[in-house]
Amino acid sequence: MIRVVVGRGRYSRQVRVPFWAFALAGAAVVLASLLVLAFIASLAIFIIPACLIGAGAAHWLGRSSKSAREPIFTRNRRPYDPNVIEGEYRVLDERRR
Repeated sequence: MIRVVVGRGRYSRQVRVPFWAFALAGAAVVLASLLVLAFIASLAIFIIPACLIGAGAAHWLGRSSKSAREPIFTRNRRPYDPNVIEGEYRVLDERRR
């Protein structure tokens, strides 16, 4: 028999637990973890090919033109002039306008 302390502080006591109960609890933990592992592996069987097929389709359908690879913010802009500084502004306080 194995002695286990149950409770906390003044209300603690020792309980005797037979070895077969610990063995049964350990076997239950091992079986539950194997069940979870099998479930995750079965999900991976479906998720990994779906991701690969989706990535292949995105790659194959995504190359429509050369301009699609060009960043959006550089399209339809005037040529660069070194004497011009561009920027944006926002009014933070309407009363100070």
